[in-house]
Amino acid sequence: PGSSLPPPVLTVFPPSSAEPPSNTATLVCLSSQSVPFADVSWLAGGSPVSSGISTSTAVQQPDQTFQISSSLAIQTSDWNTDQVYTCKVSSGSQTSEKTIKKSECPTDE
Repeated sequence: PGSSLPPPVLTVFPPSSAEPPSNTATLVCLSSQSVPFADVSWLAGGSPVSSGISTSTAVQQPDQTFQISSSLAIQTSDWNTDQVYTCKVSSGSQTSEKTIKKSECPTDE
């Protein structure tokens, strides 16, 4: 049964506009339909990020899949210059990735 799992479904949320302006911002990656031992990693501009990552433990959903959230602390200046961030989730043999950058996000203005 292990090989028939669908790849994880990723949603990446941009920094909240409700956060007070500061030098750092937070991106959040939500991985659903994954397995409990999924591995979450982040890339900034295509390079792996090793610090500023906080990944939650998997939470089982009513449909027996698991949801994992991971946050990444980034520099606001990088975000404002349209740096591309990638959330990558590997669960078993399946890997999904989702990119986000400021120019692709709807603005509140």
